[in-house]
Amino acid sequence: MPNFLNGFNSQGLIKWGGESSADFGMVVGKAPAFDKPTRKQTIYNVPGRNGSIIFQQDAFEDVERAYDVWIAEETEEDSGGVISGTLPERIAAFTAWLNSKTGYQELEDSFEPDFFRLAYYSGGNDFANQMMAVGRSTLTFTCRPERFYKSAKDAVTVTNGTVLNNPTLFTAKPLIHIEVASQTTISITLGGNTISAEVFDYINIDCDTLNAYRLETENRNSQVSGAFPILPPGSNTVAITGTASSVTIVPRYFTI
Repeated sequence: MPNFLNGFNSQGLIKWGGESSADFGMVVGKAPAFDKPTRKQTIYNVPGRNGSIIFQQDAFEDVERAYDVWIAEETEEDSGGVISGTLPERIAAFTAWLNSKTGYQELEDSFEPDFFRLAYYSGGNDFANQMMAVGRSTLTFTCRPERFYKSAKDAVTVTNGTVLNNPTLFTAKPLIHIEVASQTTISITLGGNTISAEVFDYINIDCDTLNAYRLETENRNSQVSGAFPILPPGSNTVAITGTASSVTIVPRYFTI
């Protein structure tokens, strides 16, 4: 079989929604472009006035991340995917994987190992057929603008006075988890914002989606009041009022 993969990075892979492209015998041919988001803004031009009036938001547009990918049929030398078989069978399995997931999923790749993105896949890609031996395509994900640090995915246990350091230039919107021994009101101040929650056993406060919930299907927005905490760049001191059994924070630091 001709070596269509010669000269490409056979180590390139992506991980999306908890599964790896390597499981399907797929490799990424080359590193994707350095896609950077544009700021959300509105520009007004006033007749007779020099320059423009600019209203800029502290928010950015989505970006697209495109991968040149290859899938080869299984060979005797194949040490790759869990999904074996002919080229059509592998492509079918790979396409089914991509289209079986909806909404934003975590997207990682081997080119930026310290980061992950939140991305969704709209589908519609075609695979070029090279002699029924290799299929080639461009796989495009639509991503939120943030490149989240993997090191900021872990929950940090905090108490009153704990200092959290945001090493980036961007304000992070954390996920806060509060547990109590019995029903009580807990207030948390972080980044100049204070939120109060009536907690029966535990509650999650998502400062990105501006939602409070117990389980994801159990909305608890009626039990919180105030402003959702944030983590601006630099040092941030956690202030807790009330008696909680445990308070943890997933900081979600990111860059773009």
